[in-house]
Parts: sequence; structure tokens; C-alpha cells
Amino acid sequence: MKKLLKGYLVAILSLVFLIVVIIGMFAGNSNQCQSTASDVSVTTSADKEAIAKSIHDNLKKISGVTEAGIAGYLGNTENESGFNASIVQSNATFNEATAMNASISGYALGLNQWDNSRRVELLNYAKSQNKKWTDASLQLDFALNHDGTNSDLLKQGLKMTNVDDATEFLRAKWERGGAGTTSKRQAYARAWYAKFSNGSSDTAVDTATTGTETTQNTDNTTNNSSGCSTDLAQGMGTSGAPVKEIPSAYKSKIKDTNFTANSSSNTYPFGQCTWYVYNRMQELGTPVENGLGNGADWGANAKAKGYKTDSQPHVGWAVSFAQGADGADPTYGHVAVVEAISDDGKHFLVSECNVVASGTGTVSFRELTAGQGVTFIQGK
Repeated sequence: MKKLLKGYLVAILSLVFLIVVIIGMFAGNSNQCQSTASDVSVTTSADKEAIAKSIHDNLKKISGVTEAGIAGYLGNTENESGFNASIVQSNATFNEATAMNASISGYALGLNQWDNSRRVELLNYAKSQNKKWTDASLQLDFALNHDGTNSDLLKQGLKMTNVDDATEFLRAKWERGGAGTTSKRQAYARAWYAKFSNGSSDTAVDTATTGTETTQNTDNTTNNSSGCSTDLAQGMGTSGAPVKEIPSAYKSKIKDTNFTANSSSNTYPFGQCTWYVYNRMQELGTPVENGLGNGADWGANAKAKGYKTDSQPHVGWAVSFAQGADGADPTYGHVAVVEAISDDGKHFLVSECNVVASGTGTVSFRELTAGQGVTFIQGK
């Protein structure tokens, strides 16, 4: 009887062991199609080309990614940081208190110069992984997998088949900064494409190999004397890029959706941000006046004229952006209208003009966070 029980016990233990082995095999293979912290490994070499090649090889593992898309990413990264994962914008010294303040702009970090709330999210992710934020492997993992919807935008750009298009898409939609640097980024990207593509079948068009320059996408920025311009949320500091439809999270919050109302008393230049805000504020029943100047001037001029102003967003108020704030033109600034506040109170949605299809009167929307260089203005 004892021998029989011993035999049963051995058989049961053998079966359990076999099951554990099988489960382990499946678990080990379950993430082969995903790019996670464990399988992103960027070289620590100080050589720029070695880092670029290491990033290239990591990105090639992702299904659907093209040589053109990778080159676009590398071109943007070279322009942003020179492949220096530990760099702070303007070569500033790293200060954790400053870096962890999401309202501070112009203090971007790392390979892709994350700023504002995305900078804070990078730092928090590094802490959760018990790694330094300067770790290039961690930064690439964050970019691909842990940067919210921005990770989806990055992967979309990485799958494009035209070097110039991929570079500009990633600059405008993912980096959301770098006005006036499109040609430089594309030149970098073409050089990386030529170095790493090895006869890839990507349709990278002639400009990928001939060095032909392309002009900046005029939908992204306009520098003129008509009062305003933006660069699609400079420095990655906002929650999202411009869209032509109200984001689903905000649709139920906005009651008056007549964004095309036009006032005959409006003397601001057609299609400019100032022109749109004047019309929209009239529609909302809290008008502002003509003659408030360029977008950046509205805050100070409105306050001088007796308008109530604040540093925090309020629904139905205008918002004036100082030069460079949230991508505003470095000369003229920008102005928009606050349409809604997020449920958590950390973000607000603006409607605006002269961001998408500049000068045409096209209205678009962006989700932003309150930061420096922003003044909110209550209409009268």
C-alpha cells in the first residue's frame, strides 16, 4: 500500500512539474510582439552614431515599423537632443523640484525633450521602474509604451513610408514643437535613412536620397503681422495636438457649438486667432472689444481696460498666450477661448483659429494645462 501511495505521489508531482514548465513557456512567449521595458535596450555609448544604430535596431523589432519611419524619428531626435539622453533644455542643470512642476515650460528633458506634464510623467515612470530618468532605454520604452495617446502617435509615424512625411508628422503631431526646423530635421532623417536602410523597399521618395529640401507645412505655423500664430503646442507640453472635432471627453460639456458665428463689428483680420476669439466671445454673450492688439498683448491690454483676468482657466473666458507659451508665435503670441474643464480639473479645452489651415478661418480644438505665460480674460 505504501509503495502504491508513493507511486501516486511521484506521478502527481511529475504532472505538477510538467504543468509549471508549460505555463512558464507560454508566459515567456506572451510578450514577443510588444516593446516593453525588458526588451528595449539602447547602448550607453557616447558615440552618436552608435546610439542611433541601437535605437534603430530596437525600433525594427516592432511590427509594421518602416525604415522611413525610423529615419523620421532619428531626424527629430538628433535635432531635439543630439541623442543625449541626459540633456536638459538649454543645457540647464537638472533640478528635481523644477522638473516635477508640470506648469513650468522650457525645461525639457531627454532624447525627445519632454516638457510640462509629459516631463513629469517620464520622471514618475522612471521612479516606478527604479531607474534614472537619464536612461536612454527607459526613455525609448516610455515613448513607445507609456506616454498615453502620444505613444500611439509615435507608432503611427514610425509606420509611415515617406521619410519627409514621417519626419514632419512626428515633429508636428508627436513632438509638437520646433517651428522653422522642418527642413533641418528632414535632412538629418535622410542621412540616417541612407545609412541604415540597406536597400529597404519603403517608398521614401526621391527626397530621401537626393537631399531635396521641402518647405515647412504652412498648416502648422504662420509668422505674420496679423496678430497670432501657433506651432501645434510647442515642446510637447500639452495633452493633445489640434483636432477639428470636439474630443469625446468634452462633447457633453459644451452647450453652444456655433463656432462659425461671425460679427459684423469685428475689425480683426479674417482668419486670425484674434478674429475668431472676438466672434466666439460675441456668440457666448461675453464680448471683448476690438483693438486689444496681438494675441500676446490681450492679457495686459484687457486688464488695463478693466477686464477681469486670472491665471487659472474659466469656461467661456478668452485666454492670451505670451510669445512662445504653449507653442504661440515667438513674436505675436496667440489667443483662444476656454470651452470646458476636464473632470479632474487638470486640463482645459480651447477652441481657436489659425492653427489648422492657417488664415482660412478653420476652427480647431486643443486640450491644454495651465502654465506660465498664460492669462485668462473674462468678457464683459
